[in-house]
Amino acid sequence: MNHYSTGGLRSVATATAPEPFGHYAQGTVTPDGAVWVSAQLPVGGGVLATSPLAEQTRQALSNVLAVVEAAGGRADSVARVTLYLTDISDWDSVDAVFGEVFGTHRPARAVLQVAGLHHDYRVAADAVGWCTR
Repeated sequence: MNHYSTGGLRSVATATAPEPFGHYAQGTVTPDGAVWVSAQLPVGGGVLATSPLAEQTRQALSNVLAVVEAAGGRADSVARVTLYLTDISDWDSVDAVFGEVFGTHRPARAVLQVAGLHHDYRVAADAVGWCTR
């Protein structure tokens, strides 16, 4: 895990989530302890763009939580998640996995349909949470 600071902000980098594909940080922590997680594709864990949507969703959320945890948070410190779907009719399937991942914790959430995602994945997720340690 690497942390580096710029103007009071602390960037988060962890090997347990995919390296950024461009000029951005996996996550940023603000001076008040808010953790802003960049959108995470379902990269890793053997998941491919052709993998079932449930596997893609689980991996994208796993990547989000890896960044939150590297920043000092936990799954139950996630305040908000945005899910990006290439087909909004997949909402029920994605919602079921979301419930499995977060259990009784219910962060605020938005679900948006997008025209497409990098590498032809069907889902991506970003989040805002809090450092708990």
